[in-house]
This record gives sequence, structure tokens and C-alpha cells, in this order.
Amino acid sequence: MTDFPNSFADETKPVPSVGLGQPAVEAVQQLAAKGYEVHFGLTPELAQALTVMARQPSIQTYCPNDSGRRFTNQAAAGHWLAKRRGMFLLLKRTDDSKLRLAGYGWAGNETSSLVPGGETTFALRVGEAGQGQGLATPFAWLIVAASAVLYGAQNMWLETWGSNGGAVHVYHKIGFINVVEVPGQRPLPDGRAVDDSRIYMSLPNDLLRATNT
Repeated sequence: MTDFPNSFADETKPVPSVGLGQPAVEAVQQLAAKGYEVHFGLTPELAQALTVMARQPSIQTYCPNDSGRRFTNQAAAGHWLAKRRGMFLLLKRTDDSKLRLAGYGWAGNETSSLVPGGETTFALRVGEAGQGQGLATPFAWLIVAASAVLYGAQNMWLETWGSNGGAVHVYHKIGFINVVEVPGQRPLPDGRAVDDSRIYMSLPNDLLRATNT
């Protein structure tokens, strides 16, 4: 177990199945059956692919900061990693045995005044080519479980938009519970904004530990 990384990795590594617990092992199996696997670490090369994916309309709709700030380019990704982020990549094995980015997510050191006791932020995105295949839930399980095993993550929390029903469903399914809902306006890629609510959730530590038993 080590601290969250603060720089690019030389290479990505498959999430180890040892110590992850039965739910996460089943998640690995579910993804493998569909030709997917999850690696941790972010290389400069994959950061470029992530930058392209962050511009997909479905991601920009709810996560404009990915393309506008976090992953604008490789340099921005490196600056973001310096905040100590454990990056997880959903990869699709192609017919020529290469791995193609299909989604990404992370956990890292961060707190929020709206989530008392929250220590570890959590997020995930599934690219448009992989949506509708039931990938988000097992991918989320693996991020949560691997973050605890690899980096000692605890008191995980997240924030999402209330209108993003698919994401809210996945987060509830893996055990996150609502802490507070704050009405506001969600920015759109074209500069406009729409009424929405920001939901803050937390994952009780007993449930976090259960992902590894």
C-alpha cells in the first residue's frame, strides 16, 4: 500500500485481483467476458487518448471540467496528477490484441466542506463507445476496491449532477449514500447553464471494507 501517485506512470498495470474481495473479483470477470480490463496508472501516451475522450459530448454534458481544465492537454493532466490522484483506466482489447481506452476514473486526496469526514474523492467516466453495455457498475466496484487496497483509501465521497440519472443509479448501487443536495445551475459546453442540483454522496467505511472481503 502506497500514497496516491503524483506523476505519470512509466506503464499501466492491471488491477491485481489479490485482496480485492469477491464483489471486485466478480467485476473483473464481468468486464473480461466483454473484452475489457482495468489498469491503474496514467502514461503520457494514454493521457493523450484521455484528452480526446474528455471532449466527447456525453462527457462534456456533465463533466465540462475534464476537457476544460483537468485534461485539456498532456501538461494539464500532469498538473492534475500532481494533486495525488490514483488513475484507473477501462481498456478494451482489440482484435489485434492492443488496448484501447474505453473509460477512465480516479480516486485521490481531497475533502469537501459539504461532506464531513470525507477524505478520498471518487469519479468515473465511460466513453461513448462503451455506454449501454453495463460497464459502469463493475468499473466503479474496481475503482473503489483497488483504491482501498493499493492506496489505503477511506471515507470516499463524490459529487454528481442530479439529472445524471445513470450515474446516480450506479453510485447508489455500489453503496454510496446521499449526504446533501444543493440546487444550482449546470454549465453547458456552449456556455449556457441549466437548472440542476449537485448531489454529494459518501461511501460508509464499512461498505468500503466490504468490497475487499
